[in-house]
Amino acid sequence: MGAGVATLDAALLGAEPIVVDEMLRETVDGPTLLRIEGSWPDPISESARHALARVAAVTVAVGAPGASADAFDLIIDNNGFDALAAAFQRAPLAAVAGALLLRSAPRPILDGLVAESATYSTLQAGPEFRAWRTARPARSVPDAEAPRVLVHHHPEVCEIVLVRAGRHNALDVRMRDALHSALVEAARTDRPVVLRADGPSFCSGGDLDEFGSFPDPAQAHLIRLDRSLALAVDAIADRLVVALHGSCLGAGIELPAFAGQVIAADDARFGLPEQALGLVPGAGGTVSLPGRIGRHATLAMLLQEGTTNAMQANAIGLVDEVVPVVELRGRALAIAATLT
Repeated sequence: MGAGVATLDAALLGAEPIVVDEMLRETVDGPTLLRIEGSWPDPISESARHALARVAAVTVAVGAPGASADAFDLIIDNNGFDALAAAFQRAPLAAVAGALLLRSAPRPILDGLVAESATYSTLQAGPEFRAWRTARPARSVPDAEAPRVLVHHHPEVCEIVLVRAGRHNALDVRMRDALHSALVEAARTDRPVVLRADGPSFCSGGDLDEFGSFPDPAQAHLIRLDRSLALAVDAIADRLVVALHGSCLGAGIELPAFAGQVIAADDARFGLPEQALGLVPGAGGTVSLPGRIGRHATLAMLLQEGTTNAMQANAIGLVDEVVPVVELRGRALAIAATLT
């Protein structure tokens, strides 16, 4: 079965259940971007909704009535389909896997993290990630002994700082473990916490040179859950303020999105680059982002090329406030001080 783009007449979604099921089986053969357009039944039948929820394809409705929007993975107009199709073709298996994960969002955090991690590990063993890893061999890391995280204890606030500035605070195993320890320690107190970063970026995502370096995907799945930064952030979310600037990619927005307050500098840029690597988000993004912006906007971010700027992120609720970069740290500390 090969990946491809298929089109379905929207009018058929009003047919009898057996017809809808048969039509989808005939149309979807392998990972598919399924474009649905035409004369829309309003409302879509419950049987059609159930069939669409089960189909292993990215379902894209062109011009669907608003009441039917939740039946599809994406809602777009004609102008956006070509770019979506191009993004889908970069890694169709990962695109479909992401859509399937997001169909049940939002869900309890642990359930969501288990499902996301299992999907991530499965894709790491798949052909799309292997092709990416082969085309981009891992490099040696010159800063292996440098610190990754510093913790400053102010009278009223705990400040946790990512300090791998030379690598745009790319999240490697050492940073994960150091940040996890700092967050767990913060959870033992009742003090507000500010999480920020030194250097040109908050976090450029996972360290690409470590991707796929675990002994096997099954062990990686268990380690990912045992050292879950998402759970550690969520445990203090009501008293956590995250200050974002520069590149905030992958884990650099997936983890902050769990926090109660997310402040962005006006130079911040946001993106989920995992699909291009043949993966889905692996730091909790399919749980945290739908809670802020909904599943449709989350999947759109996963499949888009390029990034979302700070003002766009604020408009959709991904961040709570945008300030000039020179005011970012002060504003985050001031907000945290009100949480005492």
